[in-house]
Formats: sequence, structure tokens, C-alpha cells
Amino acid sequence: MTNNHPTVLLVENDHELCRSIKEYLESKDYRVDLESRGDRALKLFKAEKYDIVVMNVALPVMNGMDLTKEIRKTDYNTPILMLSTGGDDREKIMAFCSGADDYMEKPFSRTELALRIYALLKRSKPSLVQNEEIETIRFGRFIFDYPNRLLCSPSEKINLTKKEAEVLRMLALNINNVVKREKVLTNVWGANDYFMGRSMDVYIARLRKKLSEDRSVNIINVHRTGFKLEVNGALVS
Repeated sequence: MTNNHPTVLLVENDHELCRSIKEYLESKDYRVDLESRGDRALKLFKAEKYDIVVMNVALPVMNGMDLTKEIRKTDYNTPILMLSTGGDDREKIMAFCSGADDYMEKPFSRTELALRIYALLKRSKPSLVQNEEIETIRFGRFIFDYPNRLLCSPSEKINLTKKEAEVLRMLALNINNVVKREKVLTNVWGANDYFMGRSMDVYIARLRKKLSEDRSVNIINVHRTGFKLEVNGALVS
């Protein structure tokens, strides 16, 4: 991190989860303020300046959807990451329509949460995180060491090519969520065309084979949309 530690307003009424997230983010040099009620969180947001807001959908007095709408009346830029116990597609659509920038279903790993926050801050305030090194990402039985391009399981260490590592990173930052084909092509291959698309499909097939050791982990093709790194069960922190 830079000397300017990113500030997080964490709005969550699960006190144990709140404490766990706060401790983890502070270990990554974030400054975290906590609030459990939506109405009090709105007052705190107006009084202070935060780089990102992380909030639960189900909050007492004022829920996360209404809190987001109130924030968006005066602030269109601060990223908002919404957390949920696992609503249906309608809830997810409502979250984005209310003004949220991202949405995560519980349970999730603290590592995934930190990476989602990193991704949002990188777009909104790149100067805050430009020197931050992406850490290892854990999912299922795997540890993905992005800087060293290593995919590690209890039985082996697999060296990844640069493109394999970049594709897996994009998917791992969005576990159980769809990443659009065109986004992968543009970010990793630099162009969205037929031939690049065919090359990407080959790399996806290679990654799928390398992940086959753990049956709870798979890369799913979402027809005409993109790909999803699907992880069944709780993620590893």
C-alpha cells in the first residue's frame, strides 16, 4: 500500500463476521470503520470521507438497498460492494439497480473480499493501490500464487503461462460470478475478435484440466455470456 491507507466503511450486523473482516483488512493496511445499522451508517458516511463502502443487504432500520440509494443521491463515485446471504437473481439485479458496484454472496473468503475491494479501488482510485502486490488466492483445494504463476494443490505445483495466470486471476477475483468473454479477451489478449476468442477457449480448456483434481472447482461456460469459476462449498480464507 501507499502511505495513504484506503478507508473502508463496513456496514454489517453479523458482529463475528464484522470483527473477522475488520482484522483482516487492517492487516492489509486498510482503515476500517464499523457500523451495524443502515441509518447510522448513512450519517457516518456523510460526516466522513471513505474510499469504499462494504455493506450487508439485510440491515436493521435501513436496509442495504435503501442505504445505497441514499448514498447515490449525492455521491456517484464511491464504490459500493454489497454482501448477501445468498439471494436470488432478482435481489442481485436490485442491488446493482440501487447503485452497487459489486455483489458477493455469503459464505466467502476474506481473501476474495480483499481482492474484490482491491479491484474496485484500482478503478476508482488507482493511486491508492497501484503499488499493492496481488496476494495468493485460495479456493477449494488450490492455492493460486499469481505473482509466481503457480497453481498449488496438496499433491502438486503447476506452473502456469502468463496468459493462463491472467485468465485465472480474472476468474478468481469473481468466484461464482460470470466474467464476460469480451472482458477477458480485451484485458488478456488485447482484442475481441474471432481468432483471439478461439485462442482463449483453448486456454480455458487447459485451466479446466489443471483444476480437475478438485471436483468442487470448475470453470463453467455461460452460453453467449462468458465464464464462471464455480466453487462449491465454503472458500478457504
